[in-house]
Amino acid sequence: MCLAVAEQIEAEMGKSVEVVDIRSLIPLDKETILSSVKKTNRVLVVHEDKVFGGFGGEIAAIITEEAFKFLDAPVKRVGSTFTPVGFNRILEKAILPDKERIYEAAIETLGF
Repeated sequence: MCLAVAEQIEAEMGKSVEVVDIRSLIPLDKETILSSVKKTNRVLVVHEDKVFGGFGGEIAAIITEEAFKFLDAPVKRVGSTFTPVGFNRILEKAILPDKERIYEAAIETLGF
């Protein structure tokens, strides 16, 4: 979804969006994350976990602590809504990040 949004933004706005796919939390590739922040000056963290208490908050904290001076906008996060849902595919689709939510957050971050 993030790659599709990046392509959509480039087609619509002519802005290049870099997508960093974090494959592992342990070890966490902080060097790649921080290098991207220094290059792009903006961050949108997207993951399927809850935004409140999710690992994306840890990534945002690392960026804030170690690369704050490079940011031109606040770190934005998109994740699943703060709703308890069991293993129900229909309800799961309603709370997980989708292309539209990612796109709206990316446009807001780019426009800051």
